[in-house]
Order: sequence, then structure tokens, then C-alpha cells
Amino acid sequence: MQLMLCWFAHGAVSDEAHSQRAARFTQALDGLVPASWTRHDLGGEDWGVTVLHPADQGAFRWPTVETAGPVTAVSLGIPVGVDADGGPAALAERLLAAEDVHRAVVPPFGLLALDTDRFSLQQDWLGMARVFTGTADGVTAYCTRPGLLATFLHGKPQPDLAGWTSYTVCGHFGGDLSPVAGTRQLRPGERATGRRLPGGGWHLDSELRYAVDDVVAEGLAGQGRPVAEQLDRAADALTRVAAGVPRLYADQITLGLSGGKDSRLIAATLVAADRLPRFLTYQDTAAEGRVAQQLVQLLRDRRGLDPEHVLRLAGAPAKVLNTGLRERARYLRDRYDHQFPSSYLTRPADSPLPPERMSPATYTGAAGELAVGYWYPAAAGPTVTPRQAGMGKLLAGAPAAAIAPAVFAAERDRIEGIFQHAEAMGVRGLHLLDYLYLVERMRRWSTSAYTTGMITPFLAPGFVATTFALTPEQKRERLLHTGIIARLVPEWADIPFVSLHTGRSTATRVWEGDGVAAVSDLLDTAGGTLAGLMHKPAVEKALRSLRLGGRPDARILQQFTSLAVAAEALEPETMLPATGSTYARVTARPAPFGPESAPVRLLRRIRHTRFGNRVWTTVRQQVRGH
Repeated sequence: MQLMLCWFAHGAVSDEAHSQRAARFTQALDGLVPASWTRHDLGGEDWGVTVLHPADQGAFRWPTVETAGPVTAVSLGIPVGVDADGGPAALAERLLAAEDVHRAVVPPFGLLALDTDRFSLQQDWLGMARVFTGTADGVTAYCTRPGLLATFLHGKPQPDLAGWTSYTVCGHFGGDLSPVAGTRQLRPGERATGRRLPGGGWHLDSELRYAVDDVVAEGLAGQGRPVAEQLDRAADALTRVAAGVPRLYADQITLGLSGGKDSRLIAATLVAADRLPRFLTYQDTAAEGRVAQQLVQLLRDRRGLDPEHVLRLAGAPAKVLNTGLRERARYLRDRYDHQFPSSYLTRPADSPLPPERMSPATYTGAAGELAVGYWYPAAAGPTVTPRQAGMGKLLAGAPAAAIAPAVFAAERDRIEGIFQHAEAMGVRGLHLLDYLYLVERMRRWSTSAYTTGMITPFLAPGFVATTFALTPEQKRERLLHTGIIARLVPEWADIPFVSLHTGRSTATRVWEGDGVAAVSDLLDTAGGTLAGLMHKPAVEKALRSLRLGGRPDARILQQFTSLAVAAEALEPETMLPATGSTYARVTARPAPFGPESAPVRLLRRIRHTRFGNRVWTTVRQQVRGH
């Protein structure tokens, strides 16, 4: 929840070039952040730094910008897990002294340290902090928004085809890829440094420091150690996070408590550390609410605690559908520079501007999947290799049949490269799936990368390393979750976890409200490269299925909507006039084959009920043999 741009010229910069870049930046900045945000500007004739952040920092005790003597620190996030004594400027001095200050951090976190004639910019070990870089016309720049970076360097953002290929197939921008050409995200553990030359200009360098592969290697080296030792290390990593957060945040923190395993483990850690959070439960699935209430009641009955517990609906149609689908997509595009998952199109519309005040800190259970073999194939099922399982899980942004074959093949090749890299460093068997989940899904899909104070305890390096020390069998048995919960809050140990598919969800579907009309209109108007990454006939077929009482694959409609709305911004010259022809086709009543008898009409009415749809699905599966 900060915006930063810093740039360093390799040599002398003409006044005209500098003025043009500054003008492009100022124009692009308009409408990106509230006018009330605080702005900091530093720099000289061959370098510059601009930072904007909310003037009201809320309960956060870690300032975004701090200067002490000649040293200025710019923090992108808060350094959870780090020895932060002395504050940001002291941490910046340690970075300038070449210390790996990010070694224990819980991602995401980036730090820019500036001295009189030198700088150091550190990415976190997972590469999760949204810091992008690019070079043009003798200037290298770093920015938290890739689109703004491209505007500053090149003048007009252009779509990066490799990045959008990854987004289409995986649902996120993979690896270091960016939505705009000429930019990339800083790599895991990457450190960019610069020193000003005596005659002007900067000598720049980049190196990889402590990074995700080092964390994984530590875990692999711990394989075979006693279970008690593994539990100790994981529990210690989580409790250190809980103990350190109050130094960075002065208020009680909210934890999303579901009926599942991950939030329960975090809650147990906080209860044991006497850091009782506020609990928030989304009960779109009723079982989530029931189990969460049971857990909180046990704290009241057994421990005399009285935590605040709020229950609400995350995707209630009444909250979502008062804003049209196309507008919701534009809000996500503008707020997060194209990078947010399309699955959030069915959430209530967020403002395209970030808030004027820092959002309250929260805990999230993301990355707990690493401890339970979330992507592992069923132990008793058909033989599936780790590569097959990984491809099936990651390449699931939309069904393959809805994606151009060359697009799908290109992304398969990229993922194969990740597998080969992991094998070269000693990752074997099902741990390949954990590695893929960590460096792809957690690094680039997880939404905690976009909000300062959304704390992800399971990304504590010690916990992540422990997950690579466990055997696949121990993960399937949920050893860390059950073992640590039983240690810390034993009264919760016998409460069953709610699975992903427990009960029916009442969340909004992408086609509800004006969804059909919006997607139909985008099929008519989006004619560029981005919309062409998916098969338009497959999208139209999904819409037509609704007319016949079916339920299409939501991923097809969500991904196409995001691609088409991205094209509005990145390929405006390819947009076509709206015709309404697609909407007319997908909503037209099918021509009857002939007169229907009364029994046939009755069966048709039953088929379109919820009960009839369930019966039809069961029969169809039996006929098809699966």
C-alpha cells in the first residue's frame, strides 16, 4: 500500500529527456492514489525517488519513509520476522553494509536504502514484493506498479505477451513476468545496488542473495529428523511471528477464522502466545460458520476468553451485483495494475483507488497448503507423476479447450523449466509440487502481496523449510497442523476440519446480474491480441449453456473478462464497436423440435429445478463412466 518509483541514470541526462519522463509520470499518476496521500521526493540531476503513501498510518509503528542522518529508508511493507530494533533507518544501514536483512522476513517486504552516493534495493527471499524494474535510454528504474514504470521509461505501456500467456493459463503472471512489456518483477532475493560515479551517472549492479532455493535446501537437508524436532521448528517459527508483530502494529489484529486447518493453526499459535486476535468468518459456506463458532465457544468455555467474532458473507449477491461485471473488472485492473486474480470478480466492487488510511493488519492462512500436500495426487488413486499433477494444478486458469493451443503449449514449456531447475537443486518426487506451489502460486497469485499488514505466518522461512523436511505421508496426515494444534490448544484437536467442498456456497456467480450481457458485449468489442489468447467460440458456448439451464465453467468467463478489460487499457486501438449480436444469440430461445406432450413439458420443468439439475448431472456422469 505504497507507491514508489526510483530511477538512476547511467550517464548524463538531458533536460529534455528528464522533463519528458517527469511529465509522463505526473500524468500517469493522476487518479492512481488519493490526493491526501503523503508524497516524498528525493533526487538530483541523474537520479530520483518518489514515494507516496497514506498520511494516516493507522496503528502501524513502522514508517514507510524514515531518514536518519545521510541514510533514508523506504519500506515496501512491514518487516515481520526481522530483528527490527532501531527502526527503518537502522535496518537500511545494515542493508548498505551488505547484510542479508531479508533472511528471516515473512514476505512480502522490500527495502530501499539510500545514502549520499549509493543505494541498495532488496527484494524478499520469495520474490513476492511487487517491485518491478526496466531500462530504457540509459536509465534504470524500479517501481511498485509495472504500468507506471513502463509509462515512465517508454511512454506507453504495451502488453507483454509472455506475461499474459501465463495469466491466461495459470490465472496469474508467472515467475518474474509482468503485464507490460519492458518490465519484470525483481527475482527472489535479488539485490540491486548502485554507486554514483565521480563525473555523474551511476554504476549499477544486481545479485541474488539469500533466496527461496536456500530456504528449500535447508528443508531438504533436514529430512529424516525426529518428528518432535520438526514440530518444534515449525511451532517456533510461527510463535516468533506472533511475538514480533506487536512491535510493528499497535492494535489487535484480525484473523480470518474458517472451519479449515490453516486458520485454526494460526489461531492456536496466537492464543498460545497470548496475542488473541479478532476473528472474522465468511459463512458463504454454512459449515465454515458453524465450525468457527464452535472453536470460539470452546475458548470461552475452557479458557475464559471472550474474543470478538464477526460472521459475514464475502460474496453475497446483494453486495456484489449493485456494480456491473465490467465495472468490477475495471476496478480490479486499475487498483492492482492487472495483477489480481480474476476469481475476485465475484467479490464486492472495490474502489479503483487505494484507501486514504492504512488498512488494519490481518493474518492470512495462505501457504499452509505446503504442509499438507495440497497439490498431491490421491495416494490410492491412479498413478500420476509429479509433473502431470503439477501441470494439471497450475495450468488451470481456464480449461485447455478454451485456450489457444500455442498459448497452452508455451506455458507448459515454462513450467517444465521450473521442474528442471528444482530437480537440479535436489528436489525430488512430490516435493516438486510443493516447490511449484511456492514459487508460482504463493509468489504471484497470493493477494497478500498487495496489502501492507496482511501477514502470512506460514511464509516464515523456518516453517517453509520444515515443510520440505516432511515426508509426503506426514503431509497427507497433516502432521504439522494436528501436532501443533494439539500442543497449543488441545481442546480444538478433535473438531473436524471443514473441507473445500463441504456444503453449497451462496457466493455470487460471474454470470449473475449483468454478467451475461457484459461478457457478450466484450466478445463483440475485444478484438486484439489479449482477447485472442482464448477461443471466443468457447466463451460464447459457455454463455449459451446458461440459456439451457446449465452451469458453465466460471473460469472461462472470468478469465476472458479480465483479458478483454485489460485490452481496453493496453490495446485500445483494437476495440470494436458494440453490436449486441452475441447477446442476441446467447439469449435467444432454442427453436422447438416439434409439439411437446404434457409429460415432456413436465420433465423439462423439473430438469430446470435444483433437484432436477442434480439428478441430470448424476445420470450424465454414470452414462459417461465417471
